[in-house]
Amino acid sequence: MSPTINCPFCQLPQEVPDAPPATGEVYCSNCGVPLPTARRRPATVLWIDDDPLLLGLCVGVLAQHGYRVLTATDAAAGIACAHAEHPDVILLDVLMPTLSGFAVCRQLRADPRLHDTPIILLTALDDPGVRPRGVKVGATTTLRKPSNPAAIVEFLDTVLARKRD
Repeated sequence: MSPTINCPFCQLPQEVPDAPPATGEVYCSNCGVPLPTARRRPATVLWIDDDPLLLGLCVGVLAQHGYRVLTATDAAAGIACAHAEHPDVILLDVLMPTLSGFAVCRQLRADPRLHDTPIILLTALDDPGVRPRGVKVGATTTLRKPSNPAAIVEFLDTVLARKRD
């Protein structure tokens, strides 16, 4: 059961969700005033991709939708960031120098604190074997690159809503 607080404006009791939306804001269902005690940290997305142009294009869109976005342009930095930050979801490029996204995913799944973190592989490969191989190493799902940033936001919202349930 979700906790209940009284709205600071209309004083009516309001249920506060256990897991807030990505924006961290919850509003009174009666008067629309933001509920101050409902403000929580936004969902954190770690995006590991060796393409700085793609990161630059998409990070702003995710931030505009209320996500806290961390980036890494190589596998080692991404793994270190994941261990340090424990993000809510990880977007992971399959084709990277040094370590593939498959190898990174396997390493991340070995950390018990990241075991249940959704990992979404991103790939430009047109290979039907990518998705089953991703599942085998622990990926939640695989998306094709390039993807529309708005579609990625919608997908993240869905994945995080499932994680809360």
